[in-house]
Amino acid sequence: MTSKEAATYLSGPVGFEVSTKFLRGLRYVSRGPVVEKRGSRLVYRKSTLDAFLRENGTDPTAWYAGMWREVADQLRAIADSAGDDGFNPLIETLEKRDPRDDWDPDDAK
Repeated sequence: MTSKEAATYLSGPVGFEVSTKFLRGLRYVSRGPVVEKRGSRLVYRKSTLDAFLRENGTDPTAWYAGMWREVADQLRAIADSAGDDGFNPLIETLEKRDPRDDWDPDDAK
């Protein structure tokens, strides 16, 4: 199914509209449902959307939990290898956006 159809499909269990823009954003940060390439298009399968909901629950905030921490870790690795600590304020800001370490991803199920 297309991104628009997938967003509509996910909107049902979530209880409000999930936009295609939000779904695309999840894919860009590797937090969204698995997509398949068919020709020049990316498509979603119903089975992968169902698996995504089973694994991540119906709370969209849980879908992107951990994202900022991963970005901060990547920036930290770049800064360490380059010997540049100019990213430190940004890294600290990004780390504050995610739940603390005691957050359990199994709670999202």
